[in-house]
Amino acid sequence: MSQPHAEHRNPSDDAWWRRALDATGATMQLRGYEQTGREATWSDAVMNASAAVSMPGPRAERWTGLPQGPLGNVADGFAQRLSEEYMFEKGRMGFLIDNTDFLPNVRSQMARGDVDKTLETAAKAIVTSADPGENGERWHHPDPGAVSDVRNAMSRQLLDGRYGSPPASGNDAVADQNFGFRLGYATADAGVKAMNEFLTERNGSELARSVQHTLGAQPAPRAAAGGERTDGAAARPATAGAAAAKESGTGPRG
Repeated sequence: MSQPHAEHRNPSDDAWWRRALDATGATMQLRGYEQTGREATWSDAVMNASAAVSMPGPRAERWTGLPQGPLGNVADGFAQRLSEEYMFEKGRMGFLIDNTDFLPNVRSQMARGDVDKTLETAAKAIVTSADPGENGERWHHPDPGAVSDVRNAMSRQLLDGRYGSPPASGNDAVADQNFGFRLGYATADAGVKAMNEFLTERNGSELARSVQHTLGAQPAPRAAAGGERTDGAAARPATAGAAAAKESGTGPRG
């Protein structure tokens, strides 16, 4: 008599998510290497696959065999956090980050680009949203240091949250979401915080340089020569000798 089959595919179970993400990451790392010959990190591979699965429409061959449906929750959580930070229109759905000037096509760029560049693409979106160009434009060359900081922060959060229970998001608003959504949300949150820290440090350095420049432009205080009065007397008009003294009544009387 055959044993009943137990179904363990339960996206509400954190253990299922860890296994699904591990398998997905490995699959996309292999496919990325086959396509470009470059190694991709697990965090890049997972975000690439999740962004692809979360997009509507037909899926390219490179994404065949990936888990359907729930895997896209990682990208949805990621998008939710970005939209909270950088989208200012009220009433907009949180996961729609593909049709705004502030976050142009983030999801599709992450999915369709090189696997190993996925988090860098996302980091550039964060940097250009938080730090627009001089005229407020969003299409400019982002600070490479900021991109690196944001990318590394997101990669660390993904890796740390991979076996976290649950990954920390710092926001109770997503506490009831499944593991994948929380992981994506926490990943974007780490990127946002890294960008804010970068701006704080940069602005502090610029302020310090500005103060230093301003102080440096002031004339240095003049040191008094030996015996020279420093009570302001030297700034008063000099007297005209004995004639002035006589008029003031302080000179010798005749």
